[in-house]
Amino acid sequence: MSASVALSKIALLGTSPISSVPNVLSEITTLTIGQWTIVYMILLIGLEAVALGRRFSWINVIQLIPSLFFGIMIDWFVQFFSFIKLPNYWVQIGLTLISIILLAIGVFFEVNSRTLMMAGEGVTAAFAIAKRMSFSRMKVRADLTMVIAAVIISLLFSHQLIGVREGTVLSALLSGRIVGLIENRLPKLTKWVRGSDEDDRAKTAETPVN
Repeated sequence: MSASVALSKIALLGTSPISSVPNVLSEITTLTIGQWTIVYMILLIGLEAVALGRRFSWINVIQLIPSLFFGIMIDWFVQFFSFIKLPNYWVQIGLTLISIILLAIGVFFEVNSRTLMMAGEGVTAAFAIAKRMSFSRMKVRADLTMVIAAVIISLLFSHQLIGVREGTVLSALLSGRIVGLIENRLPKLTKWVRGSDEDDRAKTAETPVN
């Protein structure tokens, strides 16, 4: 997922919705997109606390660990991919599409592993619980809110639209669909990633107690 953000940053056509605010801020300040991602994730964890109230727990707090790693690795991949040249618009589009595929693969493993989400997905889950709404519906609203916030920041501080472009729209439209495609076309992989808890519980239930 860090590699996907770095590639979309290099492609200059806008990042995914969740990285749109850090991307815009990196364009108008001296901090990098990775550094702003860490700051942004801390802010999102704070929003989780507001949304969940007493239900906010240490599980939400430790989302900071993968979020820190995420931000650091974004900057590392930006340097790693610095050799990539952009001779024309179609190369930019190609890099953007590759970044979307990488993002979708990362989200597939993150969500289906049922372990620990980063703050970007965590804040969506928190508000979904607070508003008693499905995660998928809240995800659309969260992504839209992040993009609108990025656009407002861009217009307020640079008086032009930067960091949010067609790549942002493509990511919003395609990444979720690619995740669904992986889950539908590769059911064995999906089952493996999710683990065998359900199978183990079924076997335990069928095993007679001596």
